[in-house]
Amino acid sequence: MASFDTVDLLDGNVFQVTWDTGRRCNYDCSYCPAHRHDNFSPHATLDDLIKNADFTLEYINLYMTYRSYKRASISFTGGEPTVNPAFIPFAKYIKQAYKDKYKDKYECSFALTSNGAMGEKMANQVMENFDHITISYHAEADIKLKQQVRDRMVQFATKGSEHKCTLSINVMFHAAYFNECIDVCDFLDSKNIKYVPRIIGEEPDSKSNFAHMYTAEQTQWFKDYWANNTKKVQMA
Repeated sequence: MASFDTVDLLDGNVFQVTWDTGRRCNYDCSYCPAHRHDNFSPHATLDDLIKNADFTLEYINLYMTYRSYKRASISFTGGEPTVNPAFIPFAKYIKQAYKDKYKDKYECSFALTSNGAMGEKMANQVMENFDHITISYHAEADIKLKQQVRDRMVQFATKGSEHKCTLSINVMFHAAYFNECIDVCDFLDSKNIKYVPRIIGEEPDSKSNFAHMYTAEQTQWFKDYWANNTKKVQMA
């Protein structure tokens, strides 16, 4: 059979696996549908996670035998993956299993999408076991959790390079917390930490929480932000 490569619009020919670790989450954002999160679903057990890790790594290996570009990425999402007590032991397992059996057969990176509401120790373990983390800032949370997220964003930005763990930040612009989201952006700017402001939803519907309706002033803020951002890129 001739070799082939799938094409991804974001990462070229990287073979991507997105792993939903479960619905359990420590947040309850109104714009996140019930099939994506809750606070009661049972955690996946370490045994089940390990079995799926073994299958996934072997499946990628089989797939790679027919590909000329032998690079893969496994990205974990939820819910919130880090609330599962087995998540870090699982992360250590899959990373070591890849190194032991497949490192010489294909290149694989590991990424995590999180709300960032975790302690300093958990953040250190994430940096030790993942190549990239994406943190999404959500305004619908307890003030203590949101301060924790700010602390973690700074921690990942300043310490991530020591572990070769890169960082992306999405600031989810809640229409009712718009000024708070601007404040978060200003805070990140003061720390020279890159981020992307995100609108919530793609098709505004006044009858749904899943897509926010923005005022003319709020919409103008986005336009001004991207206009200024484009100028900075052109000048660089």
